[in-house]
Amino acid sequence: MDKEKRELKQIKEDLKIITSNKLNMSQSKLFFMGIIYEIILRKDLFPKNEDLKGFINNIFIQYFIDKEPFKDYLYDTRTLLGARIQKKIQTDLDYNKIVEIVNKIYNILPNEDINNSRKKNYSNYNKELIEWMNFIKQRGTKE
Repeated sequence: MDKEKRELKQIKEDLKIITSNKLNMSQSKLFFMGIIYEIILRKDLFPKNEDLKGFINNIFIQYFIDKEPFKDYLYDTRTLLGARIQKKIQTDLDYNKIVEIVNKIYNILPNEDINNSRKKNYSNYNKELIEWMNFIKQRGTKE
């Protein structure tokens, strides 16, 4: 299996599919569950497991039937948290609630991958450094 992560742009496009008429309601729910699990597992979005707590509390808890925040032990492992979220989505959310959540997530996800923006900044820095070094070399050979 390819270990490369999908770009955030692709995830955002998949979120649009959920709200479109391309899938029926149960397919949309299952697709949504998969995307949420993928988001939970991404360490570029949430470097620490405890970072997920704010995301889960702000996006999901209000839509669940019991409206109770998850216990802290669920944030110890992403897979355990993902499994609980999957169960709650399956049992507590209807299509309309899923569409509301999709819209919220779509608006808070960054437009480009965090690692890509770091790489771009790093490559710009490298270009500038190489240009500066070439400039110094050229001045050194003239004198």
